[in-house]
Amino acid sequence: MTVAGTVRPGSAERLRVLVLSRNYPNDVLPLLGVWVERLVREASSTCDVTVVSPVPYCPPLPFLSDNYTRFRRVRRERHDGGVQVYHPRFIVPAGSRLQGLEGVGYLAAVRPLVRRLRRSFRFDLIHAHFTYPDGWVAARLGRRYGVPVIITEQAMWGPSMDRQHGVRRQAVWAAQHCAFHVAISRALRQSIVKYSGDSPRLRVIPDGVDGSVFRLPPTGQVFRPSQVLFVGNIRHVKGVDILLRAVALLAARRPDVRLVLVGESFYASYRAEYERMKQLAVELGIGDRVEFAGGKTDGEVVRCMQESAVLVLPSRRESLGMVLAEALSCGTPVVSTRSGGPEDIVTPDVGILVPPDDPAALADGILRVLERRAGYEPRLLRESALARFGLDAVHRQVAELYDEALASGAGTAAGHR
Repeated sequence: MTVAGTVRPGSAERLRVLVLSRNYPNDVLPLLGVWVERLVREASSTCDVTVVSPVPYCPPLPFLSDNYTRFRRVRRERHDGGVQVYHPRFIVPAGSRLQGLEGVGYLAAVRPLVRRLRRSFRFDLIHAHFTYPDGWVAARLGRRYGVPVIITEQAMWGPSMDRQHGVRRQAVWAAQHCAFHVAISRALRQSIVKYSGDSPRLRVIPDGVDGSVFRLPPTGQVFRPSQVLFVGNIRHVKGVDILLRAVALLAARRPDVRLVLVGESFYASYRAEYERMKQLAVELGIGDRVEFAGGKTDGEVVRCMQESAVLVLPSRRESLGMVLAEALSCGTPVVSTRSGGPEDIVTPDVGILVPPDDPAALADGILRVLERRAGYEPRLLRESALARFGLDAVHRQVAELYDEALASGAGTAAGHR
């Protein structure tokens, strides 16, 4: 039996998919867009996939900081586990005010490459991740080559779009000129509807968890019954400051509580926030019970999840929160804020939801999970997560969407809503 979305219409040949995603792992930022990479690898088992992932162009000027020069180390082309990946350079305008010009530079950088690829890789469909600039460029290319375009949005729309009129205009245009627009959560879908209106072409399909990586602990695995874990980039929107204040409150009730913060800082602003959080931990008097563990590999993150009593996501705003599903796949219950996407993941059976920006409520939620930790059955937590967010389950939904786009003949103009 053939899996949906795996063969070209009217042919026994495998479907050919061109993926556009600026957020994709590379030599400098190996964890950038790992959720996209996982979906690509799953799709490559049944489809032929080529990835185009532009990186910022850095001119050979001696006074530039490593924030820019490091991108020179990114290989322009590589073969990654059966998937061909290209990293063309494109000029990124300085400052957020000029973000509306990113699409022009992006399109100029990838258009010649895609033209060359088309000669040997006659893609049937383009799948972009993020509506702008990736989706806008994909929609332009879809019109050029007469193939359907699917855009998966990974980030909430607004409030920045209220200020950046150029970005909003191009994002809405892309949404109206693709075969399907995919939001990774119900909350994200609603944020898109606010700007581009509702449509039957606007679907919800989450990102996926690799159950072969995020797995239950082996027999004999160390378990730390008072260890609280955070995994993610340490930046303001993630609410790490709220988590630190919650741990300070919790310490009076659970003197043995310990917090491990796993996450690296890609950019200068993130590193500044990282240092502020380290200082805040000292000011709150919990410096001795908080470990800033830095970036970790997938294997190291899995071990941290397996040995922790609870994973906490204290975000102020979250498009989905896949780290929650990853922890559940490891048999670890979770606590999260009601910040958008987590409401699609966290139910009373697997953890607790609390209001954002409320250290006392977060401390209470963590304490409740710690006190009933033995009542969570790891196998059931894993089954619940993989049934909804396992890579195979997600890929089936994406493959069915590919079929629907191809069968409807939703090429360029047909993408209008």
